[in-house]
Amino acid sequence: MPPSPRYTVRLPPALDAQVQARVRAGMPFAVLIRDALSAYLADTPPTPHVPTPADTADTVQALQEQLAALTQRVEVLEQQPTRRRPPADRRADTPPTGADAVARPAGGPRKLTRRQAAALRAKRQRGTPIKALMEDYGLSKATVHRYLKTPPAS
Repeated sequence: MPPSPRYTVRLPPALDAQVQARVRAGMPFAVLIRDALSAYLADTPPTPHVPTPADTADTVQALQEQLAALTQRVEVLEQQPTRRRPPADRRADTPPTGADAVARPAGGPRKLTRRQAAALRAKRQRGTPIKALMEDYGLSKATVHRYLKTPPAS
């Protein structure tokens, strides 16, 4: 017969007193524990929750309702116009595009071409506010001031 597993169980004092009384009455300890565990496990069998077809149908229906609600919200969002500046609101002297577009090194700050930096300085001399220059060129306030402070390259 293969060796049986052994367990160590710590009992509270009241339960220990009851076990000791049974052992003194002549019942072997191992038999007492085996019988107690068998009775306990027979009275309270483990009942894992196994979903029934009705539970599964309810879950699927709830998920379908959530999906329908999300789909409806996405459709509403897709129908809303995107916020863009209307062409009439743009200035005639916006930053150039194409070859003179704002170049940004990977992971670094925006850098203006010489032509863009000269245009930025000219706009400021004509009285364009710093905030408008920041928006037009996509620069921070400190960077706009840095370009204004730097003399034009020859």
